[in-house]
Amino acid sequence: MSQHTLFPLIFSVLLVSTQHAAEPEAFELGEVVITANAETGADTMASRISAGSIRKFERNDLSDALRLSPGVVTNSNGPRNESGVYVRGFDLRQTPVFIDGIPVYVPYDGYVDLARFTTADVAGIHVSKGFSSATYGANTLGGAINIVTRKPEKSFEGDLLGGWMQQGGYQSALNAGFRSEHWYLQLGGSFLSVHSYPMSKDFVPTPNENGGSRKNAYRQDWRISAKLGYMPNKTDEYALGYIFQRGEKGNPVYAGTLPAAQQPRRFWQWPQWDKQTIYFIGHTQITKNAYIKERLYFDQFINSLFAYNNASYNTQNPPAGFQSYYDDYTLGGSLEFGTKLSTKNTLKTALHGKFDRHKEHNAGAPYYTFEDTTYSFGLEDTHQFTSRFSTTVGGSYDRRSVIEAVDTNTGAALGGKTFSALNPQIGLFYKLPEHGTFHATIARKSRFPTIKDRYSYRLGAAIPNANLQPEHAIHYDIGYDGDLTKKLSIHASLFATTVDNTIQRVDNVTPGVFQLQNIGKSRNLGTELGFTYKPHSAIEFGTNYTYLDRKNISQPNVKLIDTPRHSLFSWADIRPVEWLSIIPSAEYNSSRWSLTTGQGVGAYALLNLKIAIRLPGQTTLSFGANNLCDRNYALTEGYYLAGRTLFANVQIKF
Repeated sequence: MSQHTLFPLIFSVLLVSTQHAAEPEAFELGEVVITANAETGADTMASRISAGSIRKFERNDLSDALRLSPGVVTNSNGPRNESGVYVRGFDLRQTPVFIDGIPVYVPYDGYVDLARFTTADVAGIHVSKGFSSATYGANTLGGAINIVTRKPEKSFEGDLLGGWMQQGGYQSALNAGFRSEHWYLQLGGSFLSVHSYPMSKDFVPTPNENGGSRKNAYRQDWRISAKLGYMPNKTDEYALGYIFQRGEKGNPVYAGTLPAAQQPRRFWQWPQWDKQTIYFIGHTQITKNAYIKERLYFDQFINSLFAYNNASYNTQNPPAGFQSYYDDYTLGGSLEFGTKLSTKNTLKTALHGKFDRHKEHNAGAPYYTFEDTTYSFGLEDTHQFTSRFSTTVGGSYDRRSVIEAVDTNTGAALGGKTFSALNPQIGLFYKLPEHGTFHATIARKSRFPTIKDRYSYRLGAAIPNANLQPEHAIHYDIGYDGDLTKKLSIHASLFATTVDNTIQRVDNVTPGVFQLQNIGKSRNLGTELGFTYKPHSAIEFGTNYTYLDRKNISQPNVKLIDTPRHSLFSWADIRPVEWLSIIPSAEYNSSRWSLTTGQGVGAYALLNLKIAIRLPGQTTLSFGANNLCDRNYALTEGYYLAGRTLFANVQIKF
């Protein structure tokens, strides 16, 4: 056979083999949606990040993946080496994280370190902003983030991922799904390890950090998941899920320019950051138009923090040196009932209850236990007035009671408190023919103060305040989502939020000591603009832009931290031939405050590049660089992030 006939044959084989598998099917039982259309059950409010987008931009953990959503910016709690996000100005205490509708945020402080959650088994991420489903339960002041896991669609399917990153980083993951007529089994495992990360060549050495490889920046994260499902008929489904993750990390030291007396000197390591979640979710169709959805779950968090006195990490003399241990768990459940009262009206109600326990101690010190119970009743009614116009009205009543609390300085038991909040909301939706949907929403949301907010001395820097009351926010949002043409999709939103009873730090309540108090009133104003455009089968590009203006009305001199006024993410996917993708992307964040007293970090722009080659056998090889221009930047003053970082990955679907 001549070369002239062999080349077209090889090229044809490549074309056939590169018709790679579709995105993984989402576990629908794990979704929590607002029914914006009573006839179709459509949900138009949550911003959705697909598994394909996560893989396209090589987002290996949830912190990085969530940056793909408009209105979401990453923050880095540098002194604790934690990654989080702000959703339209609300942090993770105010915008809790769920997996398949199960709350997984830490009971003690309401946060969860998103960098500990790998994305290999994720089918999609739903980000609700402000106007979120009342069936989520309590504490959705800023919205909710729900990670929806995979569900097998075929009798046997899966994928295998392996990768390398500069400075001793590598990852691996395996997902496998099995499905029969009435049963399915989804298995997943992932491992992500980073020895360090390269600092920018523009970094100026400091006494604690000389550049090159970032010191004490290691991490290891294991994650195993399993889900067994039973589908006795076409309407009912029951699933038992289990997730175990094991993590450990170091904390890079402060490398900023504050005066020596003001610099945090934390030589910290976390030998253990472990979570496990066991849950059951069921859907029972009790009549043609009515269903019951059941959720039961147990979520455990075990954590150890070792604080040292020096950069050699070999002495632990108090008070700066210690070993701290947490043993937390949440036990809870919910019952959701939904029915079609008519062809034009859908009603949903949900009752939630959960018990949170936080247990802590330092090595050689007593154990202290804190316990809360939280209940929530939610209701949503959607009425379809015309084929295009519908409304959703509802809300929730939330209640939290303190069962056990203790003063960790004296060991004295503290009296119980009860908090409650009422959260009504309304949404109006108008669907254009063959196009997208306009919406206008108003929602009142609340957040109960966490155990840490109420009772922590914060290593002697704070005075507890057991009398903190819930924060309240009123969200206003108008916008449009949908396809203007077959080639062009648009997202646009104008939003405003007023926050009352903001829990805010008040300095020098006694000399050099602060306290959290309900004195704050603030407001957030902003807009989100985004589009994707595919002018040709060989090219697609998109942009998300967010403008956010936050104002501290009560104390204008106290800065609202961690959120830039402008953030932008732009990308292109260029396919000069069927088997090759060239994917440049750019991120821009304007300056932001890092401390309430006014210190902050400057604006930065990052350029990333990925090249993907689709090989025979549904195999994709990708390589590239993040922060291609080696920009020296930080999200928290003094805690600089990675410079130019090369990577290479291979993914095989089967």
